Amino acid sequence: MFNGDRPFISGQESGIDHSMWSATGGERPESVILAQQESCDVLIIGGGFNGVTAGLHCAERGAKTILVEAQEIGSGASGRNAGQVNPGQFLSPEQILRALGPDYGQLFLKELGSAPDVVRQLIRDYGIDCAADERPIIRCSTSPQKTRELETQASDWQALGANVQMVYGSELEEMNGSTRYKAALIDHRGFTLQPLAYVRGLARAAVARGLRISTGSKVTSLEPSGTGWVATTGTTTIKADKVILSTNAYSNDLVPGFKEEIMPLGAFGIATADPLPPEWRERILPHYIAMWDTHKIPLWFRYDPVGRLHVGSIGFLPIHSEGDNWVNRAMKFIYPFAPTFKWGYRWSGTLGQTVDRLPHLVEPRPGIFATIGCNGRGIAPNAYFGKMLASIALGDDVITPLPLRNSTKYPMREIALEAYDAGIRFYRNTLLFT
Repeated sequence: MFNGDRPFISGQESGIDHSMWSATGGERPESVILAQQESCDVLIIGGGFNGVTAGLHCAERGAKTILVEAQEIGSGASGRNAGQVNPGQFLSPEQILRALGPDYGQLFLKELGSAPDVVRQLIRDYGIDCAADERPIIRCSTSPQKTRELETQASDWQALGANVQMVYGSELEEMNGSTRYKAALIDHRGFTLQPLAYVRGLARAAVARGLRISTGSKVTSLEPSGTGWVATTGTTTIKADKVILSTNAYSNDLVPGFKEEIMPLGAFGIATADPLPPEWRERILPHYIAMWDTHKIPLWFRYDPVGRLHVGSIGFLPIHSEGDNWVNRAMKFIYPFAPTFKWGYRWSGTLGQTVDRLPHLVEPRPGIFATIGCNGRGIAPNAYFGKMLASIALGDDVITPLPLRNSTKYPMREIALEAYDAGIRFYRNTLLFT
């Protein structure tokens, strides 16, 4: 019953073309056909935010770098997420300091708190057309207790110099068009973008600077060879001095023990088939902000670049989602005045959750480096981590905001996977709408 990678009843993940982002994702980057024997300074396995950013920085440094991706660039979580460029993690500053200690914790708060600026700089430097929208992201409170928690977080972040604020009542309603929420935290550090267009744009920039990308190239073995590693994909063998493993929640048994560092969780999106008519865009998220809430299993809402409405939540795609009962119920809960829209896109992705809800920097084998466990915060952290991993692989003396560790297994991973999935499905269909 337990396979350790996906919950028993979750089914298979649909192709990237089912994602709303595929409609406006832009041109795919060039992919090369590898020779039977290849060699490189750095081999990167995985073509999402983390791997592509690492590849870009390696190529800019003049390192001979190959990136291999089993499917296509952005086909995993990078092309399936909500496109919210949030700073830091879900944890509060106090929780992060307690988990990492004062030295790592302070650096983590500083570096990851400003990570959205790293994304902004990449977009500017390489002219990436990804519908970046500087309107802030808001997190809406679902109860008086959650309001107090958000107020504490706002105060903690403000003490660190972050541009965050609370908003209440009619001012919030004017922003999001809903009377459901009474308070929210506005984080002006964050913004939104089209995630698939962003990662493809990064990849095109990296290719232009010398990165060789081979898509449709699943690595089936990775063996030590002298001081380096030899990877096999199809009929090709690649000899590499260093390896960056950028597969996160899509990891398999290629490096034994690595995937057990995290527990895979689903995240899904459902979007309208067409842009909403202007009269409804004026009432639903009228300021075009992105919004998510403080439910244990949160709801989120935003528009895509042409005005399709995207509704999402945590967990694998609801059973019988094609019937749209869940998304219609979610809409009526937040926007009871809204009509029943025609939903045309339904997709899910997989995110990696660590036991401490923080990303981990690991060296599962000598010369193989990775960060794993985005915990639902993939875009900004991986812009930072991708550059960091490139520097580590190229031998720089790097001061990191996380300790470098060996892989450790998520406790009772297989049982936790099924228990979380069952709990999420129950909550999402009951308590979420109270």
